Amino acid sequence: MEEKVLVVDDDQHVCEMVRIALEAEGFIVAEAYDGKEGLKKALSGNYSVLLLDIMLPETDGWSICRQIRDSNLRGLPIIMLTARGEEVDRVLGLELGADDYVTKPFSPREVVARVKALIRRSDNYNVAKNSLSCGKLLIDENNLIARIGDVRVELTPKEMSLLSLLARQPGNPLSRETLLKEIWGFEHSAAMTRTVDEHIKRLRAKIAYLDPHNEYIQTVWGVGYKFEVNSVD
Repeated sequence: MEEKVLVVDDDQHVCEMVRIALEAEGFIVAEAYDGKEGLKKALSGNYSVLLLDIMLPETDGWSICRQIRDSNLRGLPIIMLTARGEEVDRVLGLELGADDYVTKPFSPREVVARVKALIRRSDNYNVAKNSLSCGKLLIDENNLIARIGDVRVELTPKEMSLLSLLARQPGNPLSRETLLKEIWGFEHSAAMTRTVDEHIKRLRAKIAYLDPHNEYIQTVWGVGYKFEVNSVD
């Protein structure tokens, strides 16, 4: 099956350059030149990857990323395209749910490689996914859902990957650096580890909604986080 990629960038030259490179590798490519049109296409199409510029007219890339992660297409892989080299911008994109980023200027071959790698990771995850039962908490990897009884909360792909990685190693402390590398594929960066903390914070809040009496994800001071199955009712 041919993979479809959506490129959202107000620079038509960038869109054309990326489109030519991706089409040469057999991808079907759609383009949008402002945030409003890009969001509409992303939500209405069946895309394998979204290449999303940050600085866009109408609606910026951060807002689009946030809205997609809050939609029924929360599993859509997103690569942020940005002319900004500041680490804080990359961190923000990842905290909002982006899967990867490419800083301009970039080579078309780099973008193609990132797209292929992201699709491979997504395919590998889909093959391996199943369900975990951890005390009262059921982790449904098939549908990106955590539930206790009939109460359910939907998770983003990164939140599910993070929860599953911790839950499969109960009692084993995992450092922020390990989580950053395993879930996001990035090496150690002091600023980037904030991305892990932000995702843990949101994940804890969602699980607390299900079970306010148990703290499944615990902080191990000076190390990182661990998963514990508690017995508090």
